[in-house]
Amino acid sequence: PSILDYGTPEQIERYAMPILRGERAACLGMSEPGAGSDLASLSTRAELDGDRWVINGQKVWTSGANYADFCFLVARTDPDVPKHDGLTFFIVDMRSPGIDVRPLVQAQGVAHFNEVFLSDVRIPVANVVGEVGAGWKVTRTTLRSESSMISGAGQATGFAAVLNTARRVGRTD
Repeated sequence: PSILDYGTPEQIERYAMPILRGERAACLGMSEPGAGSDLASLSTRAELDGDRWVINGQKVWTSGANYADFCFLVARTDPDVPKHDGLTFFIVDMRSPGIDVRPLVQAQGVAHFNEVFLSDVRIPVANVVGEVGAGWKVTRTTLRSESSMISGAGQATGFAAVLNTARRVGRTD
């Protein structure tokens, strides 16, 4: 929804439409270890270098990062303004050099979530969604959509994962 609301026609055609057709998958690069529930206090940075943004930082609890084609990521682009004003929303190709995805294995033995480490990840300026420094507005749209999807179910641990855990610990009775 954020790409449809704030993206350019080229972004909509290149990213949103393949996702809507089920041809590509995306993940959300939002939460960070040091930010807690205050997402706007994130520390992942993006700095402009010519016609590329260079991103460095870490995201956590990133569902599907291990198979996603793209990441919709929010990063700090201006540390000298109030925290909500210094954020920008990006589309990052998950095959970019400098991305390291590490699964977070849960007690049931499944890994729905991942940590994503970004080290000098270079992305084109065309991959900014909305305006530079206006990423909080785009992020809020994303979070509203995610909240609606989660509250509609589909994100809970499935029966197969629970059964596999019960079998692993010998408690199927």
